[in-house]
Amino acid sequence: MGSKRTEEPYRALCTSQESTDNSEPSVDSEPQGSIYMVLNSLKSQDTGTHPHIGRAWSVLKVLVAVLGLVCVLLMIGIVVLWTGNTCTVLSQNGAYGSQADHDLQNKKLCFPKHTDTSYVKIVLDYEEPLTHLTLCMRYMTMYSRKEQSLFSLATRSYSNAFLLFIEKNGKFSFEVNHDSIWTNIVSPPEQWNSVCASWSTCGTAEIWLNGKRFSLQSISTGRSIETKPIVKIGQDQDSYGGSLDIAQCFVGEISDVYLWGHGKSTTLVTQFMQTKPSTYHDNFLINWRTFNYTLSGHTAVMSNASVCDD
Repeated sequence: MGSKRTEEPYRALCTSQESTDNSEPSVDSEPQGSIYMVLNSLKSQDTGTHPHIGRAWSVLKVLVAVLGLVCVLLMIGIVVLWTGNTCTVLSQNGAYGSQADHDLQNKKLCFPKHTDTSYVKIVLDYEEPLTHLTLCMRYMTMYSRKEQSLFSLATRSYSNAFLLFIEKNGKFSFEVNHDSIWTNIVSPPEQWNSVCASWSTCGTAEIWLNGKRFSLQSISTGRSIETKPIVKIGQDQDSYGGSLDIAQCFVGEISDVYLWGHGKSTTLVTQFMQTKPSTYHDNFLINWRTFNYTLSGHTAVMSNASVCDD
């Protein structure tokens, strides 16, 4: 008796199919061979006599719904990843590299993590040893009590040939050819700061912070800074190009980095503190408007409007 009840809907379905095949096709009619019509037919006719078919139909609908939801979530994830990586970070891990100069006006360097692998590397190429050097830059960090290297220039003879550093007490130190000065100049946290450091072979050393000038004691008198140095922004080099210490890494944001090998430091610093250095000066060793660099680690170049975080 059970087999006869099962054959009846099957014959009805076949009869319906044969009549459809023998009739003229209609543009307005729906496809009669659709798998959904077969399943609906079986469900409506056999649910009462075969409850397991109804349960199977319900399970099938749930599986289809879950599969559709998974596909939607995957598409959303792909879109978020694609747009998230291209909206804020302009360059990361050497994407620009050191193949050409780049104008970084209205951009900043982001150092989001404590690491000994994140820095910006610049290789300077000048023919004669330097007897004057002036550095200017802007930075912001959340830390008031942490060792942080802002600018490290190393030569083959001196790993700290020109180093601007924030000590653990939050005060600046300045070092030229391993001659060091520990100052009482406090680095303000949680704000953008403009800082410059200047030295000449006669021993004169000065630091400017947010427009205020501080004269320092004489350092590295009678010596010059050798050729072919390596610069690392955000890390302190304890050897020529290497020996980095995670405890001394910079965490925060840096912008508007300029370095001059000669010229009147007071004039250069005054222009920097007021706005930005005039393009009239063509003796830049490092120029933020024609920045030639290589990124490493988690360091990234971002627009000034972007948020620097993990």
